[in-house]
Amino acid sequence: MALKDVLKQAMAFVLPSKKEEMRISSAAKEICQRLDAQFRKEKIPATAFVGGSVGKGTWLPGISDIDFFILFDYEAYKDKSAQLSDFAGRVLKKAFGKITRLHGSRDYFSADYKGIYSEFVPVLKIKSTKEAKNLTDFSPLHVRWIKSKIKRNQRLQTEVRLAKQFFKSVEVYGAESYISGFSGHAIEILTIYYGGFLNLLKNALKWREKQVFDAEKRFKNEKEVFETLNESKLQSPLILIDPVEPGRNALAALNKENFYKLKGAAKAFLAKPHLSFFREKNFSVETLRREKSHRKLIVAETKPTRGKPDVVGCELLGKFNKIKSEFEKNDFKILESGWHWPEHGPAIFWFYFPNHWLEKTKLHFGPPASMKEFAAKFRKKWKKVKIIKGVLATEVKRKYVTPERLIKDLIRTDRTISLY
Repeated sequence: MALKDVLKQAMAFVLPSKKEEMRISSAAKEICQRLDAQFRKEKIPATAFVGGSVGKGTWLPGISDIDFFILFDYEAYKDKSAQLSDFAGRVLKKAFGKITRLHGSRDYFSADYKGIYSEFVPVLKIKSTKEAKNLTDFSPLHVRWIKSKIKRNQRLQTEVRLAKQFFKSVEVYGAESYISGFSGHAIEILTIYYGGFLNLLKNALKWREKQVFDAEKRFKNEKEVFETLNESKLQSPLILIDPVEPGRNALAALNKENFYKLKGAAKAFLAKPHLSFFREKNFSVETLRREKSHRKLIVAETKPTRGKPDVVGCELLGKFNKIKSEFEKNDFKILESGWHWPEHGPAIFWFYFPNHWLEKTKLHFGPPASMKEFAAKFRKKWKKVKIIKGVLATEVKRKYVTPERLIKDLIRTDRTISLY
């Protein structure tokens, strides 16, 4: 299929229907009006502001949540920055009834209103970045920057959506620490930087590690970027200077795996365009078993704890890496592995192995035979010792010859894990 035909059909995946647009826009407007009325009633100089992808007009179909900022008048509250959450909480409770306070650099809130999950972040209404008292104060400026670029070029709205859906489908979307990919904000900036989705992909093929993108030309050159930014913000394979906060790398969370995964996906798509690059993959254990039936597959599941998705996701990643480490420590060759967590229900961990058992014994190496003192201790500890290429070795019995036995022992020590 021709590239232009693929992109034309991909619109069905990325453009919300008129009905959905009306539903989301109406809900956002209604929530803002309800909240603003309560602020007026309380005589608090603050207003609600739609943020996130809804505020920018770049959301993908099927959205069920909306982000809001509560903009507190700067002059009235600049010396009360630490209390903004308390002020916001009292008004939100009166406006919506049941709310949940969530902890962050400045506490924020969530509420469910007519089936729409909403988050409310209290911020100071700043005009300049110098006025910010907290990191969250910058956020509305991010929204305004994206909106201003789209206003000048309406085509970018669809281009951003195409890019987001592509990144989502190839599984590199999300800056959460358990994903370490491209945030929606970063994808928006990059699409605007290159003037469109296709230009973004074509240039991604040429990206080099530590490449710098500076849309607003805040720095003279790359050298100045590396001399100015904190070293902790320069660890990622790409450096994307935030157009609002020049001291921030908007891709600081990106890891090398997802960097190269995106480059590979861009190359594959441009070589052979196909709609599958815009379809999110439906995960199923049955598919895992069917696709590589010639390999040994072990699938485990674990029920996540309750909490913020980023925190819970990190816990699950740690658990997955621990299991993976135990397999590797016991000499099991992992051919492929991965994990899936839909944020609703249990997480699935899966591992592919060669379809054979390990030998019952393995060689355990000691010191070189030339190291007399250490060699003597090794010989004393082990009865049957041989020399292999000048190094002492002995055969020891393996604790595990199949990965199934190992995973069962791990489950005994961690009751939150079970075999699927």
